[in-house]
Amino acid sequence: MNNQKTSKITTMAMAIALVTVCTMVIRIPSINGYVNFGDIMIFIVAAVLGRKFGFVAGGFGSMLADLIGGYFIYMPATFIIKGLEGLIFASVYERLKNNNTVVSLLIAGLIAGTEMFLGYFIYNNIMFGYADAIGSLIPGDIMQGYLSSIIAVPFIIAIKKTNFKLLNQE
Repeated sequence: MNNQKTSKITTMAMAIALVTVCTMVIRIPSINGYVNFGDIMIFIVAAVLGRKFGFVAGGFGSMLADLIGGYFIYMPATFIIKGLEGLIFASVYERLKNNNTVVSLLIAGLIAGTEMFLGYFIYNNIMFGYADAIGSLIPGDIMQGYLSSIIAVPFIIAIKKTNFKLLNQE
């Protein structure tokens, strides 16, 4: 196996692990689940490494946290919702990044965070009913998505200043 492929695989595994750990370690309990900081890491991975890494790390990393944490019913939804969150964040950021970096990151976070809470709202509405989805889940998901995008900005800017690149990135 060549160095480029090894570097990509290792980086992907680390990104998945970082999302899982950030989701598991910092948990703020809510009525029907918990608010976590995994989204911060999804946004960082997506901004620094791009769409593919954002999707895979967001989807698998968050789904593994559901598996380890016993939230089995959320695993399929989490894989799709968090994977799309990373993909959307990276896509929007890549499209806007030639403008003001902070504004581009915040817009990407706003759009990706909105996808995340709408995705969980739809899933929770189907699984548990409208009242439960509105009352106890939406406020936590909104706070998690938007707050995470704000917290991620200085980390992303700092990492970008290091000119971090995988072996095959140019």
